[in-house]
Formats: sequence, C-alpha cells, structure tokens
Amino acid sequence: MKIVPKNTERKNKKEDKKERIDYKLLFIVLTILSLGTAMVFSASYPYGVAHYGDGSYYIKRQAIFLAIGIFVMLFMCKLHYRLYRKIAPAFYTFCIIMLVLVLIGGFSEGVAKRWLGVPGTPLSFQPSELMKLGIILMLSWWADRNKKEGMVGEIIIPGAFLFLACGLVLLEKHLSGTIILALIGFSIIFITGASIKKMLLCYGATGLAGGVAFLLTNDYAMKRIESFMNPNADILSDKWQTTQGLYAIGSGGLWGRGIGNSIQKYSYVSEPQNDFIFTIWCEETGYIGAIILIALFLLLIYKGYKIAFKTDERFPAMVAFGITSQVGIQAFLNMAVVTDLVPNTGISLPFFSYGGSSLVILLAEMGILLSISKNARQNV
Repeated sequence: MKIVPKNTERKNKKEDKKERIDYKLLFIVLTILSLGTAMVFSASYPYGVAHYGDGSYYIKRQAIFLAIGIFVMLFMCKLHYRLYRKIAPAFYTFCIIMLVLVLIGGFSEGVAKRWLGVPGTPLSFQPSELMKLGIILMLSWWADRNKKEGMVGEIIIPGAFLFLACGLVLLEKHLSGTIILALIGFSIIFITGASIKKMLLCYGATGLAGGVAFLLTNDYAMKRIESFMNPNADILSDKWQTTQGLYAIGSGGLWGRGIGNSIQKYSYVSEPQNDFIFTIWCEETGYIGAIILIALFLLLIYKGYKIAFKTDERFPAMVAFGITSQVGIQAFLNMAVVTDLVPNTGISLPFFSYGGSSLVILLAEMGILLSISKNARQNV
C-alpha cells in the first residue's frame, strides 16, 4: 500500500492557489482544547487543594502551556513544510541525543526515568514526546528520499531508525511511550508500500524479544499485565485506579452529573487530571459527552488523513499521515486503558490531559499539519 506515488513531480497543477489555513481543522483542535482545559480545571481542583493548597494550581500551569502551544502552532503553520524536510535528519539526531541525556542525567516521576530538566529553570520536559515528532519526520524524509524498492530500503533502514528510538525510550522504562513510537513507525513504514510479511519477518522477532526482556526485568510492568489478566485481582490495590475509573464512567449515566460535580475526582481516581481524565469527563458529561468527544477525535483524524491522502507530494503526505496516526493511536489507547480493554500503561489523552511538553509538541504538530494543508499541492 502506498500513500502517494514515488514520482512526486506532477504537471499542470494549479500551484498559484491562494494559501489559506484549514479553518475546519483548526476549529476542531481548538474545540477539543477548550473542552480539555475546562476539564483539567474541574478534575484537578480537589487534587490541587489537597497537595498544594491551591485548587487552581494545575489550571494556571496548563494555561501557560496552552498559550505557549498555540503560539508554537501558529508559528509552525507559517513555516513551509520544505523546511521540515531539510531539518528532519538533524532533528531526529537531536532527539536521539536528548534520549541519551535522559539515561545519563534525567530524573524519574514514578518508575519511569523520562524527564530532563532545563538548565537554570525549574522547567522539565520529556524527550520521548519530542521523539514522536522526530520519528515521523525521519521516516517521512527517508520515504521521500528512498527511490528503490526492496528489503533494505523499505524495511531494514527505516526499521533501524525506529528501533534505535524505541530502544532508548524502553531503557527509560517508559513502556507506553515505546508502544506509541512503535505503532507510529510501523504505520508509516507500512503505508510507504512495505509488505506486512516482510515487516513481520524483520521486526517480529526483535520486537518480541525486546518486549519479553523488558517484562522479565521490570516487575511493575509484569504486575500490571497479571492484574489485567486476573479477574480476581485486588480492586483495593492492584486494580484500584482502573476500578475507580470504571465507577466514574458508569456513575455518569446518560447525561452525567454536570460539569464540576464529579465524586470520583475526590481522591478516588489518582491524579484525575492526567491519564484518567476521560473517566472524569464521562462522569460529569455522561455517555453523551463521551460520544461527543469521541466524535471530535474522529473528525480530527478524518481531516488529517484527508490532508495526507490528497497531498500530491510524498514527504508532506507521510508527515500528515504520521501526525494523524499519532493522535488516533494515543486517543484510542488512552480510552482503551481507562475502560479496562488493555493493561494500564499510563497514556495521556491528546489535547485533554494535563501536561506541558506533550501539549506543546502536539500543538506544534498541528501547526505542521496546517502548514501542509496550506502549502502542499493537492490531488483533485
């Protein structure tokens, strides 16, 4: 399967079309952001009071991240996508260096060692979030550059880029980040035309061996899987977070308790402003609110893929496909985790969960997507 032909030179195209931002895409993104910001305030208020003596602690920080992110999105939208093609290898290399620095001098929050401090400031960020964009740009750059079909060009070389990134993130004990990176990379490699059989032949054994080795050497990850598989797991210990999240979703009913009226956010769901924020959203807005939010994500994914498949150049098409796939994969996995469909791996909900580096980078990616929709030649 190939997203665009390898020969990207097309004649008789109307390239003098006036550049315009895709306002429908921008509206969808801003709508999800607005709902997410309101929910961060609602979900985090009790936690902020209990831990910092300030119910607005998280929303004040989120507002700063949001302002920075929107500025970055608009700035990235102004830049032509050809610039991203030029800097892709250097940006990927920078991300690799940042991941190595995390292993040397990073710090942990919980089990995973995935944070890197900004010198001279109290700020920190996750290089693994940056690598999501790095791997999208690098694999898209290689797909645009590679003109030969075959195992080496289509499978081995892009696989090396991907496995290097995944390996470094896995060494941070950041399993969810590794899974998302792998899924993003595999989807891009597949859509360039690589066969599933060849991918399984090349990647299957390596990926399986790495996953098994990680589980055998990290008790916490194995314990989560065992708890997920065990229907009799202790709901007051091993499955506390998941169980309380399901209570939140179920207690919301059809219409929800109303914005601000969640009960489960009062120390039942741990850190409800983060990975389990979807459960608080469901409790306060009900199944109707859940459907609306899922519909907004589906619309965003539809718009992103539409841009990718209509773009008449290989690099921007692959980047648009990769960015859209990242949002879709991450949103699906987050909702699957909190509804107990997959083991708890700590995945945030895009544009919705509290977070600094993840939010800013996601909005930067939306800026790139808007740039592609504005500047790339389109199939009609």
